[in-house]
Amino acid sequence: MLSRLETRIKDIDVVLAEELITTATDRIKLRVGITDHVLPTELQSICVEVVTAMYRRSEMQHEGVDNEKVDVFSVKFINNLLDEYEEEFNAYKSTIEDDNGHKMGVVRFI
Repeated sequence: MLSRLETRIKDIDVVLAEELITTATDRIKLRVGITDHVLPTELQSICVEVVTAMYRRSEMQHEGVDNEKVDVFSVKFINNLLDEYEEEFNAYKSTIEDDNGHKMGVVRFI
C-alpha cells in the first residue's frame, strides 16, 4: 500500500504513511469484523483512499475541523472517513461465508 500512497502523494513521509496505513487498516478491520492480521485485497483501495484523506487533513493542520470559512475559502471535513464506504463494507461482509454457507459472525449452538 505504501507504493500506492507514494504514487498519490509524492512527498509523503514514509514513517507517517506507515502509521496512517496501520490506523486505517485497524479501523477498517474493526468496521468489517476481520480478525486476520492482513487486510484483504478487496479492501486495500478503500484503505489507500482513507489514508490519503487522513494525510491531507494532517497536512492542512486542520485535523478534525467540521466547518471553517475564511472569506471565500471554506473547509469542511467528514466526521468519520469510513462512513462514506459503509455500502462497500456491507457488500464485502455479505460475500464472506463459511464452508456451510452461513455468514461470518453468526454463532450457532447445536
